[in-house]
Amino acid sequence: MRKFLFITYALTLLITGCSNIREVQFQAYAVALGIDYIDHEYHVVLQFLDFTNVAKTEQGKPAQPLPVWLGVGRGKTVEDAFIDVYHGVQIPIDYDQINLLIFGKELLEQRLGNTIKALNSNLNIRLTGYTYGTEEKIEEIFTTKVPFYYPFSDSRINKPEFMLHQNPAIPAIMLQDLIYQYNEETKTILLPRVSINKEIMKEEKEKLPVSIFDGAFIIKGKKMKGFLSNKDLEGFININNESVSSPVIVSEEGEDKHVQIELLKPKVKRIVKKDKNETKIGLNINISAVIRESSYEINESKIKKQIKDKIKNDVYSAYMNSQNIGGDIYQFEDYMYRFMHDDWKKLQNSGEFPVLNKDDIRVKIAPLKSINKINAGIRRPFE
Repeated sequence: MRKFLFITYALTLLITGCSNIREVQFQAYAVALGIDYIDHEYHVVLQFLDFTNVAKTEQGKPAQPLPVWLGVGRGKTVEDAFIDVYHGVQIPIDYDQINLLIFGKELLEQRLGNTIKALNSNLNIRLTGYTYGTEEKIEEIFTTKVPFYYPFSDSRINKPEFMLHQNPAIPAIMLQDLIYQYNEETKTILLPRVSINKEIMKEEKEKLPVSIFDGAFIIKGKKMKGFLSNKDLEGFININNESVSSPVIVSEEGEDKHVQIELLKPKVKRIVKKDKNETKIGLNINISAVIRESSYEINESKIKKQIKDKIKNDVYSAYMNSQNIGGDIYQFEDYMYRFMHDDWKKLQNSGEFPVLNKDDIRVKIAPLKSINKINAGIRRPFE
């Protein structure tokens, strides 16, 4: 009898336990989250996955554009803005699939600390989504197009690593890393900026708005220092340790002769040395280079020197651009804070932190290679 009652009780638990399970298509799956702070209110934009479209396109991309579903809310807190979305969404929201977060410029300047605290304490929000800043309207970014009718989840801002071998960019940062770095006073954060470009892609003759990376917001000491463009940060983009491939052009002085070079697999080492009472900082850069395009015969020694000079000038220029707005993109101060703390303290008190000199940037290039299948076109000395 006891055995019968136990089985009956167990079956009752199983049956009632399943009563709250919902079919997957009866939930709104949030895949992207945008937050800005406008007129003393949080503005939240949620982008949703259309589950029926996913089911229809498992075997490949769709034959026509897919609709984009957005939920927009406002509130005095981030959670209050979410609640505003709940009023109209009709079905429960699932936050587990969020892979993308975008913060507006006003929020970065005024409420970044409060916002990441709110997200860090919200049990619904994963901290593993790629995180960016923008000056565009977030709704417009979430409705930009991906060519060939691919879904928005295949856009570069969702999968930044896919294009690095053809087009370098500021390294993407996840929300958990942003939270960690934001709370470290000596860290300089480079938060990639997303903008909209309507000139690059066209569907036949109709302009197609696409999202692009065009630089980074610089954040240090829990303050937004400013914005630097891709051009301003070219040296950093080309040689940071996460870079895969970077195109550069070197030219013959005074001549209309240009060589297209591809820089590969950079390895950068930060150098901090204490010499008597003086602290010096520098960078050691090891990198490979491939000649991608040249219309004339190349002298290896000469072209390698030009590449070294180009790298050194760009790296130094990026450093100075960040220094001018209060940033430290090569993280010298953070290094000293962690590994030379007593020296860091003295420098902080004196207000005389060491400055990188161009001569202290050392570049070593592996033997040049060429992709010319017939004739490498490289003339070495004494040949």
